[in-house]
Amino acid sequence: MSKLDKNMSAAMQRHQMDDSENELYTRFRYQPVTGLGYEKGVNRRDPSTIIKANGKYYIWYTRNEYQQSSWLDADIWYATSDDGIAWQEQGPAVTRGPEGSWDEYSVFTTEILVAENKYYLCYQAKQNNDPLNLVGMATAESPDGPWTKLAEPILEPCRDGKLINPKEHGDSNWGAALEMGSWDSGAIHDPGIIKFNGQYYLYYKGHAIGEKMFTDSKWGLAIADHPEGPYVKHAANPVSNSGHETWVFPWKTGMAAIVDWAGPEKGTIQYSENGIDFEIVTTLEDIPPAGGAYVPDKFLNNGDGQGFSWGLAHYGASDWCFLVGFTCDLTRHGEKDLGWHGFPHYSTIRDVMKEPERFGITRDNLFQKK
Repeated sequence: MSKLDKNMSAAMQRHQMDDSENELYTRFRYQPVTGLGYEKGVNRRDPSTIIKANGKYYIWYTRNEYQQSSWLDADIWYATSDDGIAWQEQGPAVTRGPEGSWDEYSVFTTEILVAENKYYLCYQAKQNNDPLNLVGMATAESPDGPWTKLAEPILEPCRDGKLINPKEHGDSNWGAALEMGSWDSGAIHDPGIIKFNGQYYLYYKGHAIGEKMFTDSKWGLAIADHPEGPYVKHAANPVSNSGHETWVFPWKTGMAAIVDWAGPEKGTIQYSENGIDFEIVTTLEDIPPAGGAYVPDKFLNNGDGQGFSWGLAHYGASDWCFLVGFTCDLTRHGEKDLGWHGFPHYSTIRDVMKEPERFGITRDNLFQKK
């Protein structure tokens, strides 16, 4: 340590820049959308990346009409929009398989890939009698389909570790165990594929059989030379120690990752030159849950990622899940809205926002100005 370093606090030695100068710092602003908003009797959640094709925007998402679970017993639907605000639901894109198939119970939490003049949807899949999720894929010549499923999954969890009673665990397959499993033995979730350095990088979330908390999720990476695989899990897995959903996008010559609420590095944006070794760049708040952004250059693989400014996310703290819009300042060289006036969540407490009546105020009084 130099003499100068001895006179600096540890905080200032690791300080690189203020938020106002950080290209990857942003605040998120939310607004309703039509066509995919709250609808009693319907869950819509986990939207994909948004793409533009045929002169309009496309998005895919999990949809069911099952109040016991907003993500299981589900199919993948899609919607289109001329402006990103007014959406028209078009119907199912990928549906569950026949009885006895590996995707008979649910297909959900999907992501789109555009590559080699085709469209690819990767997604979670679940069978009735198997507590573990798989990752499936469907392909199409058009974003409107028809979609053709691959016969076999493209990624499976590590099948080690032993649950106490697998048949009684349902979707909580990372819970109590007779024997601890590998980091992705209990579940694999949230698959997303992006072309990077001439290969296809499949990021996914994992849980281990025997984990103590739902928030102990991590991200893994599997790489293939072709969109349909075969995908090989990277030796350095897991590549992130945190994050409830996977969310990566091209940034400059590397890859940026938004790491949301789960884990010791939650609430951050991280950057990696090689897509494997991520470092924290900045912290964020109020990150869009399961955000699906419109990233114009996401599939160009040109080594000059420019970022994004809007997308959709899901709201899950109601009886039925629904989609909302968001905007942000995650484009390179763009102006940032940093004024506190635009962000009413600052100086609020989330518990009061969720249950205001418990604290003696009404919902109508939450954001009233003095």
